[in-house]
Amino acid sequence: MYGFQFKDVTYGQEAAGWVDGVYYPRTPRINDGSSFLEEEQDGWRLHSRVWQEIEETGYGIYYYEETTLLSTELEGSNYLVKAVLGNPTKSPYTCHVRLNGVVKKPEILVKPGEEQEVEFIACMTDGSFDLSITMGAMPEIHGQVIEGDVYLKDIEIVPEAAKERRKKPHVFLISDSTVQSFEKRFYPQAGWGQVFYQFFRGADRYKVYRAERCDYSLAKTYELPELAIENRSIGGRSARSFFDEGKLDQALEVICPGDFMFVQFAHNDNTAIRPNRYIAPDEFPRFLQRYIDACARRGVQCVFVTPVTMRIMDENGRFKIAFNNYRKKMMELAGEQDIPLLDLAERSTAYLNEIGEEESKNIYLWLEEGEYPDGAYGAGVCDKAHLQEYGAKVYANIVAGLIAEYKEDNRLDVLKALVAPKPVEEIPRPKKVRDASGKVRAEVPDGVKGFVVQEISLENGRGSFLLNWNPLPGAASYRVYGKKKEELTFEVVRTVTKEEKEALATLPFAAEAGFLWQYYVTAVFENGSEGHASPMAEVDLR
Repeated sequence: MYGFQFKDVTYGQEAAGWVDGVYYPRTPRINDGSSFLEEEQDGWRLHSRVWQEIEETGYGIYYYEETTLLSTELEGSNYLVKAVLGNPTKSPYTCHVRLNGVVKKPEILVKPGEEQEVEFIACMTDGSFDLSITMGAMPEIHGQVIEGDVYLKDIEIVPEAAKERRKKPHVFLISDSTVQSFEKRFYPQAGWGQVFYQFFRGADRYKVYRAERCDYSLAKTYELPELAIENRSIGGRSARSFFDEGKLDQALEVICPGDFMFVQFAHNDNTAIRPNRYIAPDEFPRFLQRYIDACARRGVQCVFVTPVTMRIMDENGRFKIAFNNYRKKMMELAGEQDIPLLDLAERSTAYLNEIGEEESKNIYLWLEEGEYPDGAYGAGVCDKAHLQEYGAKVYANIVAGLIAEYKEDNRLDVLKALVAPKPVEEIPRPKKVRDASGKVRAEVPDGVKGFVVQEISLENGRGSFLLNWNPLPGAASYRVYGKKKEELTFEVVRTVTKEEKEALATLPFAAEAGFLWQYYVTAVFENGSEGHASPMAEVDLR
């Protein structure tokens, strides 16, 4: 078998818990050794003891795994790992695979007397390869200790073929909800990464589609004639959790030499009340180092972007730079490691001080009741952190301007040749009108109208119903989104072509009985872009 070193991982002491507003989980004890491993005639038997602990607020969830790590160092970037698991016992077992703390395979069933082949991509950052194969499927590890043996019969680690430089470079945006692309029902909420493509040459010929090799649908690729922007940003993530959840790995599976990785974190790193996200400012550089190392191994240019500011004023009535302690750590690390840095924090704060408190409401998600009556914010919202679409465009334009101004060296020259920042007065604002009652209401020209539910029936645990909406000129197809009311995220339940809609105006749908379901529909155009969401409709199948 592969020439591994062995490391025993144990957790001897209880978690320290909350101390001065910060949660401290159990600390692993890692020693050279193979106490949980026994060599057998046709492989290894790996013992493990696995359990979950949730701290008292419910936000910090930790998995503790006592076992023997299979450890080595690898010099390259991506490797295909192939493992063969056996089961000489008379009972099935489930297990999962972690690499460097990231779950690569969450649920593996190995039946008695059978073999199970497992494959995954190992994405190197600092070169460490620490593999564990431990008992239990991840969804099962709660409220109990799972202990037992896994039988590893063979393992192979093969370097992936080196990726070639693309004809058109890709810019990967790695960040949180201030950059994320949002579902249309959240309009006018937007992240600056959602509209960043608009400030490059050829923006009028863009195409948009779901990002490749990515398990969350909000990740989008905006392809231009000479460039592609991969917005992998997602809300609620920090430099820690973006890595821990495997989202960085997913980007590293497809990123190529000559690409760019823009890294902007701090908003969630700062939230000590969410322990799985939190990073103390002094620890921030250590987590950012993973992104630097990952890019260096792949011939990718890492670029730091300091966090977009918040709508918060100081005692003198001036807007202040948000998360300035994290910003300073990022700037120090950029200087030490020679990483290009775009200071969006400073520039966005300066812009707010230029326009003033009242005008800043048009930048952030600060909406009156009824201003956008058909979406998620029909009741209004006052949000100092998140952006509405106009503000996202203003800040995306600032980032484009910072690229154009970059003069430290030639590492951003490829982007400088393509970027097209605009005077801020040329960025279009949403059109708003006053209705008969005097309330301000925004116009949404490409939203589907007339969305209704008809003819609901229940039979054999299934509900059937009809959905109807008015065709939208120029639409190539329609996406129907649905979810149970208690769920958080809508998913596409059906794509309807223009031809299907023309042939059958009212379309049949079905869903599981016993729930209140919610639906909305969007128009999709030839370039893959989506119109705004229709009003939401509910289907009661209880």
